[in-house]
Amino acid sequence: MFEYQSAYKQNASGLHGKTFWFTVLTFILIYAAFLAVAIVLMIPAAFFDSGWVVLWIFPMFLIMILFSIFAVYPVGIGVLRFFASAYRQKDYTYKEVFTAFKKGNYSKIIKLSLIVLLTYIIFSFVYGFLIQFLFMAINMPLIALGESMAGGGGISGGQIGLIIGLVLLNLLVIVISYIPYILIGIYMFLIFMVYIDQPVIPTLDKLKIAWDVMFRAGGGLIRLIISNFLLLLIPSVLYIVLISAAVGISFMAGTSESLGILLIILTVVAFLLTIAAFCYVMYYMTGSLTAYYFKCRDELDRRYSEQHARPAEENHHEMTAQDENDGLRPL
Repeated sequence: MFEYQSAYKQNASGLHGKTFWFTVLTFILIYAAFLAVAIVLMIPAAFFDSGWVVLWIFPMFLIMILFSIFAVYPVGIGVLRFFASAYRQKDYTYKEVFTAFKKGNYSKIIKLSLIVLLTYIIFSFVYGFLIQFLFMAINMPLIALGESMAGGGGISGGQIGLIIGLVLLNLLVIVISYIPYILIGIYMFLIFMVYIDQPVIPTLDKLKIAWDVMFRAGGGLIRLIISNFLLLLIPSVLYIVLISAAVGISFMAGTSESLGILLIILTVVAFLLTIAAFCYVMYYMTGSLTAYYFKCRDELDRRYSEQHARPAEENHHEMTAQDENDGLRPL
């Protein structure tokens, strides 16, 4: 089940600590940069009237989006270089996180980021509209049926069953509706991995290779999704267990004053442990996607080599046979 997590753990052996802490450091810097930009943007609002403050929100929002595209995205892709290098057992330094800002790389990554971002926005808009239409198509007839079943008295057993069925059906639609977002998220990740692996090839080739890696290489995409979903449950379950334990221990404490202090301390400890578990899980989720890319890409390269080696071998046999005849080759 955890094939790709195990593959990353094995292939990146010896570089896990370096990759993990470089990633943590980078995201701390990203959040600090976001906070600094937000503070700088909020300073002018202190000198505005209340009406102008509302208007200032829109340019603030726009500047934060531009900052994300032109600064955060390239740094985030630099983080993926850590994982790719670790998987290939290639040593690296922290400055590689800023490789995208070098001349020749920056324009490529910005163009690719804009294409991916615009595609995601368009997809989300169209898909969101379709999901809303699907909810209406499901709920309206069932609600009308429930109203027709209403009598003069209380709620009947049929109405209760209909309500339960309606709730379960809506939950099922919500769960299924997330699947395309998961797939497009994996596809976006693979696009940036192709950029890291082959930065000089044309953009359309990057998109095609990512598509082939995802769907045509024969990788265990379903296993990848399910295993990462199970990993993601670990922090949630851990948080519930720790909070329940904190509440139970607090109630077994003595006075009400010590009860409150102990509950606060245990809640903070539970929160910190959950954050640590979440970081650990996210590290191996990213590593599993990295392993999925390289294993599937290696499989595609192997197929490509076999396809081109076969005609060359046939041509070699044909040339050998012609050399053994009267020396005349067909026109």
